Amino acid sequence: MRTLLTLALPLLIGCMLGQWLPTLLPDQLHLHVIWIPGPLLLGFLLITPRNQWRTCVLAACIGTVLSLPLVPMASLPRLLAGLGEFAMVGVVAWLLLRWRGERAALEDYRDLSFFLLLACVLLPLCSAWWYTLAQGGRSGASGPAALRELALTSAVSYLVLVPALVNVVRIIDAPERRHGWRWDSMALAMVLFGLLVVLWTVDWQDGVMTPLLTLAPIPLLVWALIVFGIAGASVTMLAVAVLGMQLGVEGLGPFGFWSIDRNLLTGQAWTLCTGFALLFLGALSEQKLSSRIKLQRAYARLGEVTGRMLVVQEEERTRIARDLHDDVNQSLAAISIRLSTLRNHIPLEERPSVVELQDQLLSVSNDIRAISHELHPSILRFTGLASALDAFCIKRNARGRLRLRCSIEDAPRLNDEQELSLFRIVQEAVNNVDKHARARVADVLVCVRGADLLLRVDDDGIGIPPGHLRRAPGLGLISMEERARLLGGVLHVDTSPLGGARIEVRFPLRDAR
Repeated sequence: MRTLLTLALPLLIGCMLGQWLPTLLPDQLHLHVIWIPGPLLLGFLLITPRNQWRTCVLAACIGTVLSLPLVPMASLPRLLAGLGEFAMVGVVAWLLLRWRGERAALEDYRDLSFFLLLACVLLPLCSAWWYTLAQGGRSGASGPAALRELALTSAVSYLVLVPALVNVVRIIDAPERRHGWRWDSMALAMVLFGLLVVLWTVDWQDGVMTPLLTLAPIPLLVWALIVFGIAGASVTMLAVAVLGMQLGVEGLGPFGFWSIDRNLLTGQAWTLCTGFALLFLGALSEQKLSSRIKLQRAYARLGEVTGRMLVVQEEERTRIARDLHDDVNQSLAAISIRLSTLRNHIPLEERPSVVELQDQLLSVSNDIRAISHELHPSILRFTGLASALDAFCIKRNARGRLRLRCSIEDAPRLNDEQELSLFRIVQEAVNNVDKHARARVADVLVCVRGADLLLRVDDDGIGIPPGHLRRAPGLGLISMEERARLLGGVLHVDTSPLGGARIEVRFPLRDAR
């Protein structure tokens, strides 16, 4: 069903309209400015897997057959001409796919050159020859002039339609390519295109001004390429080409100087030159965008792997903390009981040694309990981040020479994962200060600033040497950065007003709910 809606139906309707549109034009014009069926089929073949090509070709053929009652011309020759072009399109699509391999369509310079050679030069020449042969002189023109007109119309159509279709589908499938497709930008694009329509439809009396109007679309095309990417530039090029050639047929615009056929020829030549240049310029832009997207995806995958590693690390910490508390400490308690029993059965003069051994055993047990609590702060789950940080600061103040000052200002209750990430960031930051900063005082602040939650750790130590973070960030800093990213925020390292370093994490509270 999805294949029917996304492939078969658009191709069927597009080929029907493409065969029908030429009959709506004036009798003195033998061609329409854009030929739809062949380029439409080629565009779909370039963006669909090869196993769906049969569906695409079948839909195009059915659309051509269904259009015959709408076309009051020689139906059989037109049908033969259309089916022959579809066969040539299939061959060209196969060659383009074989050449590009796994690369994206119309992105590499070599692929683009191959596309221009096959689809915009050889295919139009062959299809024009086949069309005149199938029509047998019924088209109203014969000889080299008719062949030239048909070939140019096909070349322009393949040049502007195929890239537009391929690149529009690409941004539909890849949301990260839609960075410039905002409503305000699209509204501005329509306003600029409207200004171009006004410029090209005004009857300029000055003969010098009219040829200069051929340069008027260039700023619009470049702006569309910068803002919307190659997809927007391709769509804009299609609209400008149709506008220019149609106005030329009516004797207006920069191509409206001579007869209808000559005006159309001038517009086609301008479209080919401008379209070639725009495609190569767009390929450069597309390659840069693709490289940036690949880098973003690599960072996203790296972040996912790091996030999973942090989850596994927390699970392992919990297991080790449980083993220390339940197994090792219980064993130490049993040893202490055995020592108490032993103390009652030995001479009095030897009992102080046993008491000293019990005290040492108790000290080891307390150290193991402290390590267990640091590995898995159970207080965090039961009382929240504020109480856990207060307890952490009290323990660190009692244990070492570094003096911690904790300030928690009405911090909201977060979910367990977020509170654990913030607690680990504080742990890692304080450990780094204690090991490397030679600091005497460190301040820990948790507060709300506007719509963000702020965590800040300042110290009065020696600070971080300039360029050290860019050269070799430590594992601790990498861990803090990743935890901050998982919170939906960022980590900043700066100079503290206390004289040392400042670690700051800020993330939006809406991500905390």
